Amino acid sequence: MKVLKWKKRFLAGILLALLIQAGFPGVSAEAAAGTVYTCTIHPSYRNPVTGEIEDSGGEASYATGQGMVEGAVYTTGILELTDTGEYYLTIRMSLMDYTSNHSFWVQNVGDSGWSTPALGVTGNGTDGNGTTSDICIQVPSENCVVRGAMYVEPMGRDVIFFLYPSDFAAGNSTDMNATMVTETSGSSSSQTSDSATAAAPSASSSSSLPSGNSQGSDSGETKESTGTEAEAEETQETQGAESEVQVLENTIEDPADTSQDTEEPSADETELNSAQGLSLSTAESSQEEEQTSAASSGTGAASQIMTLILAFTVSGLLLIGAAAGVVYYFRRNWRRWGGGEDDDE
Repeated sequence: MKVLKWKKRFLAGILLALLIQAGFPGVSAEAAAGTVYTCTIHPSYRNPVTGEIEDSGGEASYATGQGMVEGAVYTTGILELTDTGEYYLTIRMSLMDYTSNHSFWVQNVGDSGWSTPALGVTGNGTDGNGTTSDICIQVPSENCVVRGAMYVEPMGRDVIFFLYPSDFAAGNSTDMNATMVTETSGSSSSQTSDSATAAAPSASSSSSLPSGNSQGSDSGETKESTGTEAEAEETQETQGAESEVQVLENTIEDPADTSQDTEEPSADETELNSAQGLSLSTAESSQEEEQTSAASSGTGAASQIMTLILAFTVSGLLLIGAAAGVVYYFRRNWRRWGGGEDDDE
């Protein structure tokens, strides 16, 4: 029975590896010590360093392209830094049901060429736009730019986009899996030193055992001193691990100018906006809302002014008409009421 279970697990592992290899070049998942950082991911339709748009849609498709990239790439990721100096950036991508053939290239900020990294899918999920995938990409450093390409089905072509990480904070505060760094920096060395200390002979070896397993009668002073030494060692190890955490920074301070107005919607915008279940052109919708609100506010102010003018005009005409009617009525009936006799006398 145990052999059968082992065979099933082995076959399932091989199948999972084949599925991952079918979509992306695999990252060799070897246990390594290092540090995990939570970071901010900046998706961009333009190259954030040069400001150029490499996608075939060009400037006319900027609003649609930027909205699509922001809808496809999550703005939070993790960066794994191993003690051997390797960097692995994990991002989460949405709209996986509408995109395929994802490819990535990486470079350090300031480099002229791009290199193809090792990468792999480390997790899957769902959101309001369908399926999501967590993709781990080996990058040259934290000061890097990632160039991506994917086939967008509603557009019927490949789209080129960019992203880069920043605002690194030690620790994994996301629900993404850190697949490369499985041990904290310095943990392996501390375990080695602990095991060496435990193996070394000592005259008071019984005092180093837990109180429940201690043999013989130890004095209270020995236990207290041993506990104090252990606490001091733990404090030193913690301080040493904290001091080893590197401060990471990306030198891209201000992304390239991404303000570009388009007068007429491009063919890409029409195709994407007509696709069922997709709301990618966020810039276009916000622009139309602002123009509509401005026009409606202007029309409302003008209509209010016209309403007031008409109201005053009608009120004045009514008052004049009423006064003229009263005067006419009195003049017509003045003699009948005896007003003419007083004038004759």
